[in-house]
Amino acid sequence: MNSLYPLWIEKSVFLGLVASAICAGILLQDYLSGVLLWSTWICVLPIAILIITEGIGRIIQSVYLK
Repeated sequence: MNSLYPLWIEKSVFLGLVASAICAGILLQDYLSGVLLWSTWICVLPIAILIITEGIGRIIQSVYLK
C-alpha cells in the first residue's frame, strides 16, 4: 500500500464540480429569477459543491486506505 493519498483525484473532482455548478448556474437563468436565482448562485450551488466534494473525498479515502 502506498503511503501517498491520491489528492489529485479529489482536486479534479472538485474542479469538475465547480465547472458543473457554473454551467448549472447559467442554465438556471432560464428557470429562476430575482432573489431565488441569486440565493441559488450564492448559497445553494457552493454548499452543494462542498458537500459532494467532501462525500467523494471520504469515499476515496475509505477505499484507498483499506
